[in-house]
Amino acid sequence: MLNKLYATVSRHPKTIIIAVLAITLYFALQLPHLRWETDARVYLPKGHKAILYDERVDEWFGVKDAVIIGIVNDEKSIFNPETLARIDRITRQIAALPGVVAQRPIDIASLSTATVFVGTDDELVAQPLMPRVPQGDEAIQQLKQRIYDHPELFVGNLVSADGSAAMIRAKLKEGQANRYMTYWQIKTLLDKERGVTPAWSGGGGDWAQQQWPDESTTTAAADLAAPEGWTGEVFTLDEAATAAATPAAPAPDAAASGQWSEADRQSWWQGQAAAAGDDNGDRFYLAGRPVIEVTAGQHAMADMQVMIPLLVLAIAATLFALFRTWRGVLLPLFVMGAAIIWTFGAMAVLNVPLYTISTMLPVILVAVGIGDAVHLMSHYYDHVLHEPGRPAPELVQDVMGRLGAPLVTTSLTTAAGFMSLYFAEMPPFVVFGVFTVVGIAVSWLLSVTFLPAVLGLLRPKVGGYLAKRRALRVYSEQNRLSRFLVAAAAALHQRRTLATTGLAALVLLGALGSSKLYVDSSWMNDFRPDSDLVKANTLLNERFDGTIFLNVVIEGQRPDTFKSPALLRRIAAMQENIADLPYVGNSRSIVDYIKSLNRSLHADDPAYSVLPESKGEIAEILFLLSVSGRPDQLDEMIDYDYRRALVTFSIKTDHTQDLKRIIDATRDFSQHNFADFDVDVNLAGSANNSYVWADLLIDSQTLAIVLSKVGIFLLALLLFRSAKIALFTIVPVTLTTLLIAGFAGLAGIALDVSTALAAGVAIGVGVDYAVHYIFRYRAEKRRGLDDLAATQATLRSVGKTIVFNAAVVTIGFAVLWLSQFPPHVKLGYFVVAYMVLSCVIALLTLPVLFQYHRRRAMTEVAVSAT
Repeated sequence: MLNKLYATVSRHPKTIIIAVLAITLYFALQLPHLRWETDARVYLPKGHKAILYDERVDEWFGVKDAVIIGIVNDEKSIFNPETLARIDRITRQIAALPGVVAQRPIDIASLSTATVFVGTDDELVAQPLMPRVPQGDEAIQQLKQRIYDHPELFVGNLVSADGSAAMIRAKLKEGQANRYMTYWQIKTLLDKERGVTPAWSGGGGDWAQQQWPDESTTTAAADLAAPEGWTGEVFTLDEAATAAATPAAPAPDAAASGQWSEADRQSWWQGQAAAAGDDNGDRFYLAGRPVIEVTAGQHAMADMQVMIPLLVLAIAATLFALFRTWRGVLLPLFVMGAAIIWTFGAMAVLNVPLYTISTMLPVILVAVGIGDAVHLMSHYYDHVLHEPGRPAPELVQDVMGRLGAPLVTTSLTTAAGFMSLYFAEMPPFVVFGVFTVVGIAVSWLLSVTFLPAVLGLLRPKVGGYLAKRRALRVYSEQNRLSRFLVAAAAALHQRRTLATTGLAALVLLGALGSSKLYVDSSWMNDFRPDSDLVKANTLLNERFDGTIFLNVVIEGQRPDTFKSPALLRRIAAMQENIADLPYVGNSRSIVDYIKSLNRSLHADDPAYSVLPESKGEIAEILFLLSVSGRPDQLDEMIDYDYRRALVTFSIKTDHTQDLKRIIDATRDFSQHNFADFDVDVNLAGSANNSYVWADLLIDSQTLAIVLSKVGIFLLALLLFRSAKIALFTIVPVTLTTLLIAGFAGLAGIALDVSTALAAGVAIGVGVDYAVHYIFRYRAEKRRGLDDLAATQATLRSVGKTIVFNAAVVTIGFAVLWLSQFPPHVKLGYFVVAYMVLSCVIALLTLPVLFQYHRRRAMTEVAVSAT
């Protein structure tokens, strides 16, 4: 079958070239249709119980991801008329944005929408915390007193303890378009408050024109596309953009009557001109899960746009240093580039989204795709030097005849390594694995069709430098690399016992270190410490209770469950217990409201900021609350029939190791303290999703690594018809992954997405080295050479090619060290380590393994003869 393919290429080279160019052009034209998906929840399987339960919690309590805006004034504190007016103005502007949920005051958490209670012995009245912007010192002091008299409701939640910062939280509608558009609109609003013109890098793509997966987001995107100043690269501030980001029809004043008076509207508009250019010492910060997701996607895409050209330059320089001809540079680069275009073009055609992890796909394809081309070009130049007068088509056919089987085998084993990700539970990893396999297949196809077609039409030649040095001649031992490899083989042959002992020691060391591995992932680790997002997240966590949330849902079996004083006291105990843990800022529940209401009913006496003792007193408070205008804030804490309650813990970290301790403690408390109540306790929220994701990551990657080894072993068994040789195929990559994992464990480096992907590259690429070595070694043995001679002949030929391939991949990935996106930097370090170690281990262990195998076989023959 392969011979027919090569014969077709030889007979119709021009047709092959034209077809490849046409297909490449077609897929290149599809690239603008690629769409992004950065929602963190997509890392959980569709239909996963955590996602489904989150949706139910949203239905019950209206809990959604929120953009967090921090307003900080260290000079005057936020308690001055200008800053308070700015908070009020920004709140109203954000409420008017199409992508923001603004049906109730709780949808925009702010001083402007918060409610307090004024009570007597038999009456409660809900009043806006800040019905209007206070102007004088007396009015401002009254506002401060209202806030700090009810710290459980406002301090750390909407205002910092020292009064230097205020927080606004805006819930977003579902859909990718809403996240991106609202993010840019809010940035426009904040920059307008500062009096500066927004001009932010877009990171690649007109988000309003993407292929959105659902009708609601398509509609939202269409509504926003026309007026926005978003051009796909830079957000510019013009009249249309200003009108869109500074709405003409502000949201209703939900804190009061629900309608805006004309005076309010005029005052609001007058404030726009007064605000511009006058920062009043106010600083603005953006945080929250939607901001993290959008920023991560933009940084990843922007970084890829810089890294790919640098990667191409580095690979080109390396190829030129190896082959010293333009064809030796341009042809492998074309194969690499076309494979990337075909792969991403196929994603666009199939409407498969780009995830943040997908930005690493081009780099991975360079690593696994360039190998076939490098091997082919290296052998081509070997043959040209050995038989300089031979016609090009004959040379190419001879090369393909020798390399056909190894190239197919390495492509299959590499594909098997990545295809194991198909069984991962996380959709982005599945997509990554499947389309890496697509890229591998395309790289192989172009290497065995396009490259031979072009080389068959060109006059055989090598670079003058190589011709002079004859450094690539197959049987030359003048090459320094060849001499070194041959000497190493001789040394291993003479010291087999020492080499075997060394391998065993490495296995033990790797196993010891691997036992110390742990999973720890953090979205904040995806950004540089000096980035605006990290600074914002750090500051807001310092001054407020936290920026991510763990939701504890307690479900009773019947109405009025939460009128029980004993159950409420148990909830209060849980809040106190968990709040003492590191990184837990504070918590809020119906308990805090009942305490606050009890105090309000007793002339604001602090002594009554406690839970009432009897069910009757609690029922009376809740009754007064219902007849006095139940505040919408309670909808986030308890349902109308008091059967379900939500306790929200604010957390100051998203490191999954820390979240695990918090979640484990919460579950442990719930199991031991709610067992005597007829309630169910479940977890939800962004903190819980991160914890679940970390568990899935380790399980999925462990499964993927095991399956990849099994798949490679079975393929090698099928191809080599020997269980021992099939086992030898996976020994080098197994040792490599074990040693790197051991080093990571001993060094305290956590397993995350970058380290997991690097392991996939190690298996996918590292197995190629073993396959090429085994094919050539067996060929030399069939020629009648003994073990040492066969090993030396193998190292002279494919040994140096393996080193060349490893060098190209290593240099390519070393470019990632210059990345501004930390996950790419980490991937670069790990893949470089994997490539160097894979190459060295393959060239050192395989000779030892084959010698051991040969000696055992000879011993068995001798025993059977006697």
